[in-house]
Amino acid sequence: MMKLTTLFCVSIICLSVIPSICRAQTVRDPGLQVQQVVSGLNSPTAMAFIGQNDFLVLQKNDGRVRRVIGGVLQSGEVLDVAVDNSSERGLLGIAVHPAFPGTPHVYLYYTESSTGSDTSGSPAPLGNRVYRFIWNGSALVSPSLFASLPATPGPNHNGGTISFGPDGKLYVVIGDLNRDGQLQNYPAGPVPDDTSVILRLNDDGSVPGDNPFSAQGGTLAKYYAYGIRNSFGLAFDPVNGRLWMTENGPNFFDEINLVAPGFNSGWEKIMGPDARDPQGIGDLFQIAGSHYRDPEFSWLDTVGPTAMVFLNSLQLGGQYQNDAFVGDINNGNLYRFRLNAARDGFAFVNSGLADRVADNAGELDELIFGTGFAGITDLKVGPDGRLYVVSYFQGRVFAISGTGAGANLGVSPTSIPVGGTLTATWGGIATPSSTDWIGLFVPGAGATAFIDWIYVSCSKTRGSPVASGSCPFVLPGTLTPGTYELRLLASNGFTTLATSPQFAVTGATSLSVSPTSAPAGGTLTASWSGIAAPSATDWIGLFVPGAASTAFIDWIYVSCSKTAGSPAASGACSFVLSGTLAPSTYELRLLANNGYTTLATSSPFTVTATRLSVSPTSSSAGGTLTASWSSIEAPSPTDWIGLFVPEAGPTAYIEWIYVSCSKTAGSPAASGACSFVLPGTLASGTYELRLLANNGFTQLAVSNAFTVTP
Repeated sequence: MMKLTTLFCVSIICLSVIPSICRAQTVRDPGLQVQQVVSGLNSPTAMAFIGQNDFLVLQKNDGRVRRVIGGVLQSGEVLDVAVDNSSERGLLGIAVHPAFPGTPHVYLYYTESSTGSDTSGSPAPLGNRVYRFIWNGSALVSPSLFASLPATPGPNHNGGTISFGPDGKLYVVIGDLNRDGQLQNYPAGPVPDDTSVILRLNDDGSVPGDNPFSAQGGTLAKYYAYGIRNSFGLAFDPVNGRLWMTENGPNFFDEINLVAPGFNSGWEKIMGPDARDPQGIGDLFQIAGSHYRDPEFSWLDTVGPTAMVFLNSLQLGGQYQNDAFVGDINNGNLYRFRLNAARDGFAFVNSGLADRVADNAGELDELIFGTGFAGITDLKVGPDGRLYVVSYFQGRVFAISGTGAGANLGVSPTSIPVGGTLTATWGGIATPSSTDWIGLFVPGAGATAFIDWIYVSCSKTRGSPVASGSCPFVLPGTLTPGTYELRLLASNGFTTLATSPQFAVTGATSLSVSPTSAPAGGTLTASWSGIAAPSATDWIGLFVPGAASTAFIDWIYVSCSKTAGSPAASGACSFVLSGTLAPSTYELRLLANNGYTTLATSSPFTVTATRLSVSPTSSSAGGTLTASWSSIEAPSPTDWIGLFVPEAGPTAYIEWIYVSCSKTAGSPAASGACSFVLPGTLASGTYELRLLANNGFTQLAVSNAFTVTP
């Protein structure tokens, strides 16, 4: 039984968390403060804002939805539903429609009692249910059944977190309920039964046609992911919309996962990284179109991770903006995770975390942001930008914010080349003005001796007053390398409100690319030099010229792979272009340390169109496909077509032929078509063909994906 059962039990195992109830709530950043918003709640599980300083809170055991206005817990409740509260059952999840209040729908996930009143295990509940309610301004009314899910045998691993994604779909997570079926990766077990899954549904309960398994129909069509032991945390990255999930292990390996469509999290065969699992992934239950991916982070010793949220706010300072925060139930700790440049994993300082596993307290310490919250069950970013924390055992809600002790000014990075772009982040201006400004200075220089400047509007045109915010600050290309600082000054004058930490300006960094034209699927050489403070996580990104720094198309570290290696002040890497890249003009950029500070930009280059397609899109093992290609710029008689699993390495082909349509080289063919016979022993799943150049592994083009059936 997983450690998170301490959340809802009353047995002696709960004694291990009682001392944390009395500890003060603290955060490690002295520039932040924790304030109690409300107390007097009974076993709160989740909250949702319905307005400024106005939110709803769920009480697990009595099925009551409470309202808090301006920090005051209102008398009574806005709804009372009949729940079964045994173990982890009860009133568990809430989501507000993204168009609220124009669309006044509120969704609740709870274990519905079979008696019409609250029960605790007997008689058996009706099930775990999602209902949609209408908010009438003072109460939740007009319930309609949205989704009906199982609840037995349980009584734990119910999941219960629900959240709307940026796509307007409702995501619903349920755990395994202690079942051992195909969705728990027992291929010979009972068929899919709505356990261990994330469901993705339209706001009316219907099934979206673009779900990853929608073509297979039936119950599979509802699923976005499966193989989940239990989860109390779903969060969408505000930068790119990707879904993340916390997952609870048994007595080892709690996880944080990046959840792409069709994700198989591996339970019950795998918890933690596959490298630490003696079985490997070959024994997982495979749904066509599914994929396994290792967790982006694991706790070796379980902490019971619960809620997860991305801080899409500057209230805590620019250094925390869009970072991920996770709570736990066992210790009452709040964790902070900084994302890497691609925002598909985390960036760690401790070298012991290179394996993405916290094996001991020393490795975990880097990630602890706050303590003393006595069982965190939910995290939300409020309309005011503060980070709200729900404490289950204390029955309280806290908010974390800046201290408000005068103006402050931060700058990142601490080292940057001439002509580079800094990020200036400020807060706490007591009487903001539209002409407050940020200046670039040599330390110790007089207030009038600024070198360059911008208004807090982030330009030289004044905008609106801004008490806190963030601006890019472009350094002059003629700046002499040395030490500098930024200053925040008031209202077109020379009254200094705050001064940033000092930073180093270095000589120019350069980045070049060759050749200046390559086909989609081809390989470029990116060469760089002059990184003043090289980092193992400096990276090279592929961009459309003029695109934002976050809008990269593909990337590699300066290690020439997606695995960080050693710092490299200068070097060269092969950069493989996607075979599906649209013909156009592109550029490479060199960016610093898993962030978006551009160190150098290459000259533009052109991507031309080599194409490869395959038909039909579904075939049985042993069947024959037709591979058609065109526009090979420099055709060779030993250009070849390979059969691959998507994302497999270039040498991991399963079968192949030359463009002569056989294993004997013929004549060069800039375009053509071949029959490609699939091996009769090929396993069912998703595959692709790739066109590669001249007996090597330079990829010219990638086909559309196709499915192989038994």
